[in-house]
Amino acid sequence: MEQINSLFENLLNIGLGVAVAVAAFFVMWGAFLYMSAAGSPRQMEQGKTAIVNALAGLAIVLLARVIAGMVQSAMGGTA
Repeated sequence: MEQINSLFENLLNIGLGVAVAVAAFFVMWGAFLYMSAAGSPRQMEQGKTAIVNALAGLAIVLLARVIAGMVQSAMGGTA
């Protein structure tokens, strides 16, 4: 059981690290689009949308991590 908990914890940590890296990339991409819009409302909106979507995705991943930790601790593991 301890090995399964350890594997679960490692997979969660890897997934969280990848999600943070991807979200950071998309926030930077959205900021680049917004700053390089040169007054184009369409491109400014695309930049803002990319930033908001990246932050919403990061929030979902963090919430999933919290829920997974609660499930793991409820099943007797260490969270």
